Formats: sequence, structure tokens, C-alpha cells
Amino acid sequence: MYQASNHWGVELNGAAEDKKRWRMLLKPPFDPFVEEVKDERGDYLALRSTTFDGVANSKEVHELAKKLFKTLNVVMSKTADADPVMNGAVLEFVPNGLPRKHHHLEAEGITMRVRVGLATLTVTDAQGNVIEPPPAPSRAQLWMSAVMLKPEIGSALRFLDGKPDWVELYKAYEAVKQMPNGGISENEIKRFKRTANAEERHGPGIVKPHARPMELWEGRALITRWVSAAITEIGEDK
Repeated sequence: MYQASNHWGVELNGAAEDKKRWRMLLKPPFDPFVEEVKDERGDYLALRSTTFDGVANSKEVHELAKKLFKTLNVVMSKTADADPVMNGAVLEFVPNGLPRKHHHLEAEGITMRVRVGLATLTVTDAQGNVIEPPPAPSRAQLWMSAVMLKPEIGSALRFLDGKPDWVELYKAYEAVKQMPNGGISENEIKRFKRTANAEERHGPGIVKPHARPMELWEGRALITRWVSAAITEIGEDK
């Protein structure tokens, strides 16, 4: 992982608690990262990423950001219980000047809910002095590193966005089916595939249902476990 060196960023739009989680778990010098921008218009947060390296204009940054934010929102949901944060204005960082904002407005909904706070761990020595841990990528950043290495992981995560149905779950399965799955049994995989095919993919009555069909929540949990195991394997191989 390395810190982005390009002059583009994207403003974060969303609930204060979710933006706080993004800032806490997406720190430089790891990619992607969130930084605070200060100017006379007020303070706000910006996402920086090597994804924007070499991009020529703000419209292209905006299009890349939509895909990046969709993937990141799933990652942050799975790793930090965060609700969606939306991509706002594209920021162009210029030498010796304030960032220029390029607005590409699209209607986006923001869902807010009440949830527990994000726990932090403080380590002290025998004298009670706080020991600062060495810089390390967060779990969310490790997941995004896997996405960069294996685009199929990003595809699977985007299919898991929100409350995926059987069609989306099967598409996520197809994206990672050749990757490590954390020990999911062949029987459970067959049960998942038969249920998905019978429920949605081929229509009721075309595929014979499994004798013990999966519940939708079970299918979501199985594919999430599979994707997580694949990400872990990629991290260990680096």
C-alpha cells in the first residue's frame, strides 16, 4: 500500500458518525485514506486514493468515485458497522491555493440509524504512559487492498451491497467461487446453489428445490464468509 500522490480527492457526504468512522479507519499513508480539508468555507473530509492517479478531469474522477464509494460502503458496513457515506464534490488540489470543487450532482439517499460506538484500544506501559502503536492499515484498508489485487473481490462486495437477493448473491458467488472459502462444506455450497436457482435465478418450478432450502439471511452470511476468507488468503499471500 502507498499513499496517493495525485491532486484529486472527493468530499464525503453523510452522517457525522459514519464520516468519523471513515476518518478513524482510513488513515494515511495507507490507501485509500481520509484527510481533513480546511478553508474559509469550513472544514470537511475528503477521500484520497491511488484510484485517481493519472486521471485527467473531474468527470472521470466522479465516475471512478461512484464505484469506489460503493465498494467502500460495503467494506465499511462489514468491518465497522457503518452506514453509507456518499461521494460529494470532486476536489482538485492545486499548488499554493485552495482546493477547487467540481460538483456532479446526483440524487442519493442517506440512511441513518442508532448503533453502538466504535471501540478503541489504549496500551500503556508500567508507568501508565500511553504506547502509540506503529502505523498499520485498518481492516477496511486491507480489504480495499485485496480489491485492488483481485477485481473479482470488488465485484462480489458490490453485489453484497444493502440487502442482496438470491440473484445478487449468486453473482457474488460466481465472482469468488474459485477463491478460498474458509472451509465452507460442499454440501452447504450445493444447498446454496440449489436454493438460489430454485428461488430466483430460473424461476419457481424450473429447478427442483433443495430438501432443506436456505433462508435468505443464511445465503448472505455464507457469501460474506466466503468473500472474507478470500480476502484473508490474499492478505497472507502478499
